[in-house]
Amino acid sequence: MELQEKREPGGWKVELMREGRSISRLWIVDVQMRIGAGVVKVGGIAGVGTDRQYRNQGLASRVLEASLALMLREGYEVSVLFGIQDFYHRFGFATCIPEHNLRLDTCDAERVSKQLRLRPYRKADRAAITRLYNRQNEGRTGSVVRDPKTWKGIEKGSGFGVEAGIQVAVNGADQVQGYVVYDAVPDRCRAAELGGQGAPVFDTLLWFLARRAVELRREQISLSLPPDHPFAHHCRPLGCKVETQYPRNAGPMGRIINLQGCMEKVLPELGRRWQGTQSLGIKTDLGACVLQGQRGRLRLGQEPFRSGLRLGQETLLQLLMGYCAPGELLAAGRLQAPRPCHALLERLFPLTQAHMWWPDRF
Repeated sequence: MELQEKREPGGWKVELMREGRSISRLWIVDVQMRIGAGVVKVGGIAGVGTDRQYRNQGLASRVLEASLALMLREGYEVSVLFGIQDFYHRFGFATCIPEHNLRLDTCDAERVSKQLRLRPYRKADRAAITRLYNRQNEGRTGSVVRDPKTWKGIEKGSGFGVEAGIQVAVNGADQVQGYVVYDAVPDRCRAAELGGQGAPVFDTLLWFLARRAVELRREQISLSLPPDHPFAHHCRPLGCKVETQYPRNAGPMGRIINLQGCMEKVLPELGRRWQGTQSLGIKTDLGACVLQGQRGRLRLGQEPFRSGLRLGQETLLQLLMGYCAPGELLAAGRLQAPRPCHALLERLFPLTQAHMWWPDRF
């Protein structure tokens, strides 16, 4: 068997070949992901698969290990995947993004009225939607930075392989003010992504979803969006239910590939939370680094690690993503830190409402 690595538009394909035929493979998708004000280069793992007759021989593990080595070599800082349960943790991945869901009854959603004109999405709307999305998700940990030059669009529903429809809310000049990406399936009324700002936009988009739910004879509308999203706040007076799920060893999982590179990229966010001139050493299974406050700025120091945090790289990523609180990790023994550091840790690594929208998933 021969391992092949092929550069493709937007990423890589890694596969095992036997007699000229691919028998096990995956794709690495190039992604820029936000961690607060920082942006890291992510290798998104997608399409992991082995032909049936070659399964249970460790081939997928071999391809995945080769992919991790490739990502380190090619300058990726983090890797993210959407995994089955109890498999990918063996390769250093840990769940780092929760799953959010908002539900409201169709009869309650029918209380709103349409404020703006609605029409189907056009490809010419892509640039306006990209600007709207990037502005609204600025600082949203877990969200993908969309480049208007390379982004392929939002024609994805809330599930892999789910077809999507898109409606946009426009003003009198036909300028996009908001949009909703919804599952184009008959068995549910669900939105995979929603963007915009203000009551007229939100009422218009909710009016559309309510009308669609009535046509489908669905008693509830659901949306995949975080509970601190402005639309979730808008729905509170109508009566809604917000759910957050934390999968065990499954779902949105990530790991650090390059410690130094990752920490360099998140310095803008950590610097916003840093106070004083103290130093903080961080030691992981990937190596060590030292955060150092100097003249009101935070930088990576050059001195060797002497004391500070000791933790696995996957635990560090969970802290950076705001998925776990330092206190709970200390109590669980997954994080060791001198007591004088504890207050700083709580300030550096607060819990956040991380979210990756379905159309960006791989």
